[in-house]
Amino acid sequence: MKQIKNIIPVIFLIFVSLWLRLINLGYSNYQGDEIKALYRPQADQSMIDFLLNQRKGPIQFLITYCMSFLNPGYDNELLLRLPFAIAGILAIYFFYKFIKLEFGNEIAIYSSLFIAINGLFVALTRIVQYQSFVILFSVLALYLITLSTKFEKWRIYGLYLGVFCWSFSILAHYDGVFITPFVIYLVYRWYVNGESSYEHKQIQHLFFAGTIFLVLISIFYLPFFFSVSESTKAYWTERISKQSVSSTRTFMTYNPLFIIYLYAALGLLGLSRIKENFLVLLWFLFPLLALETFVGNPGTHIYTYILPFSVLMAFGLEVFQKFIFNRFPAKSQYINNFCLSLIYISSFLLSHLLFIDNQKEYPWENKRFLSLELKRQSRQSLFGFPYYRHWEKVGAYLENTGKNGYFITNEKQSITRYYLPGSYKNIELHPYDNQAPGYIYIIYIQNPQNGNKKILDKDQIYWEKLYQPVKTFSNHGRVVTTIYRLSFADWEKETRLIPSVQ
Repeated sequence: MKQIKNIIPVIFLIFVSLWLRLINLGYSNYQGDEIKALYRPQADQSMIDFLLNQRKGPIQFLITYCMSFLNPGYDNELLLRLPFAIAGILAIYFFYKFIKLEFGNEIAIYSSLFIAINGLFVALTRIVQYQSFVILFSVLALYLITLSTKFEKWRIYGLYLGVFCWSFSILAHYDGVFITPFVIYLVYRWYVNGESSYEHKQIQHLFFAGTIFLVLISIFYLPFFFSVSESTKAYWTERISKQSVSSTRTFMTYNPLFIIYLYAALGLLGLSRIKENFLVLLWFLFPLLALETFVGNPGTHIYTYILPFSVLMAFGLEVFQKFIFNRFPAKSQYINNFCLSLIYISSFLLSHLLFIDNQKEYPWENKRFLSLELKRQSRQSLFGFPYYRHWEKVGAYLENTGKNGYFITNEKQSITRYYLPGSYKNIELHPYDNQAPGYIYIIYIQNPQNGNKKILDKDQIYWEKLYQPVKTFSNHGRVVTTIYRLSFADWEKETRLIPSVQ
């Protein structure tokens, strides 16, 4: 009976991890920075030049490069996202193994479940982005170095493999540095646990491991920082200095309703056991202070401190269970099971509604969770949620018109550059030759990713009133994409200005 009781949480962890990361994975069009993560060098551009010209580490681009052998056109969103989803699933597994080694099975289960059902982590594993691999390699580094401190057969291999994984997490993104406090502690524990007669060899191993770490990250980052472009510097400066959406709002977008209050309550309870989780607290505070003090726009990088905070929450949950046991000893088991089910099952169902169910597409549309309303969000840079605007069909429709032409849309330019055929140009970027044949297509997107509701400062009501749609695309009976066709004369009337010929 006890064995069954212990295995049920593990089965639930496996189920929610797989379900929330794999079901309907290919439903959405590319969103956020997914297109920017594809390996698409310019003509005659070498791989090295391409990688050094990016704003991030090379791992995500190397992965999409490898996937290009299976899907050269990157037109299969499911296939491209699959490695990142698998990395996210493996990250939960190794996170569980690491926390179990350090703090025991119960803390490992509770904290891993918090990660598995947290909307931010779900979203990050459902897109083509670096975060899944940062988390995977970071957790692997901590797990392997922990093994080296606890088991003699892992003492050397674990240290070197752990350092190797840590360097890869940083090569995925600079976020990999935020596990530094725990790594330093583990390396210190590795050193003091060794036999004093082998002190010289221990110092040698630490020196070689440190050298390997520095060499691996320097191979890329030294030439990267020496060749960084002005646009990249401007991007970093803006991220650091520009105040944007608060981290609280970012968290609540991906985890609405009661989740933030649950996290706050359990995290505070977890602090009552600070002697046991002091290192986790340091791990949590390092990215928290760095991002919230020195970075004006942390964005979704808050995942770096939510990861260790989930361990503090697990400790808080144990404190709450102990209180229930002391207060209601006769009924403590029933109350405990009810509370655990309420916390984890309701959180799982909420994440399912947000990320898997696509009858309505939160956060671009209102949605209901039981009797509670989830209100649509107007902010940009939302990703991982269901989002389908039939862009591949829009591209096919334009291609089948058989004419070169122009279009204008209220959607992000990065999306149109990828999905629409090269024979059609964005008229905002490429003024047309007024002698050219063809039409100008108005592509109006409901709830675009950039939040723009107007084309030429005119909303859809205006276009509907004057022009008949030539094509519409719907999701579950709701029109999400509408195409209007304008002649050049219509276009000139709308703009009241004849564009210059290039």
